[in-house]
Amino acid sequence: MDINEELKKLLKDGEVLIGLNGVKKALMKGDIKMVLVASTAPREMIEDLKRYAQLSGVPYVDYSGTAKDLGYACAKPFSVNTLGVVKEGSSKILQAAKE
Repeated sequence: MDINEELKKLLKDGEVLIGLNGVKKALMKGDIKMVLVASTAPREMIEDLKRYAQLSGVPYVDYSGTAKDLGYACAKPFSVNTLGVVKEGSSKILQAAKE
C-alpha cells in the first residue's frame, strides 16, 4: 500500500489534525484513530506520541519520509511532523497501521 496515495484520499474526504498539541489533546479525548509521525520528528516528540497512542489504544505509524515529505504529501506549504486521523473517509490508511 502506498501511504502517500492513501494520504491524498484521506485529505480529500477524511478528517485529520496536524501538529503535536492538537494530536495530543485529541488522543487524550479519544478522538483519533491513528497517529502518523515523520521520521525526522524530534525524539522527545516521538516518544511522547508513542506513549499517548499506547495509552489510548491507537495505532502509531512511523512515516518513512521527512517532515517536509509529509507536509508535501498533505499538500501543505510547511513541514508536518505529526498527523492524527480523525475520520479516514474513503482511504484505507488505517490498514497501514496493521502492516
